[in-house]
Amino acid sequence: MFRKKQTTGINTNIYVIFLCFVAFIFFQTGCQTDSQLAVYVPFNSARTDTIPGILTPSERIEMVRLKGENGRLADSQTQKMLIEHLTKEYVDSPDPVLRQEVVKAMERLNNSDGFALFKYAAMKDENPFVRRAACRAVASIPQNESAAVLRHIIRHDADKDVQLQAIKSLAAFDDQDTITALGELLESRHAALRYQAIQSLKSCTRQNYGDDVRRWKQYLAGQTPNPPEKLTFSQRLGWEEISTFK
Repeated sequence: MFRKKQTTGINTNIYVIFLCFVAFIFFQTGCQTDSQLAVYVPFNSARTDTIPGILTPSERIEMVRLKGENGRLADSQTQKMLIEHLTKEYVDSPDPVLRQEVVKAMERLNNSDGFALFKYAAMKDENPFVRRAACRAVASIPQNESAAVLRHIIRHDADKDVQLQAIKSLAAFDDQDTITALGELLESRHAALRYQAIQSLKSCTRQNYGDDVRRWKQYLAGQTPNPPEKLTFSQRLGWEEISTFK
């Protein structure tokens, strides 16, 4: 009997507390206008991460892209102003994705005033994706310093993908220093670097010794190597040696 009475007492207390809570809600909402009443309805208002006056990262990226697209045909004064704005955007941004988009946007402007930023981004930016984008942008400005920047990168950058992009970009230059730098890569232990160096050498020298490293070394040493042999499809796949087996 004692345990049953204790349970009944607890239930009564809970019931009284519940009635008091309901009365409090009715008292509060009865004194409010319709707009204030909505505050007491859960999940009634829209939820958003947007803060008035502050752009989201995606909005900032889109604005940068638009500056690059719309500035391509702009006059020199407008492009100069855009380059100043984009440079400030690059310097102030801790976001590597945004910095990469700034480099791409400035490349679309096709204005040599952007070279200073391209050079800095290619050599100093901490993010390899930004440096790769800058290597492409550097090559869009055909001058001796552009080739010098790319040669520095293939010799000193620790990221192989950045080196590969710099090698690809050097295909646009045909000076002797560039040809020498590409020739040094024929000694690389990385097959991808050797292969891309040969592809760029084909463009720089307007010669074609196939993908034969030995012949390219002979050519760079001042010799005249034999033209590459034309292999059959089976020879390329290494099938010729086993074709006699039954």
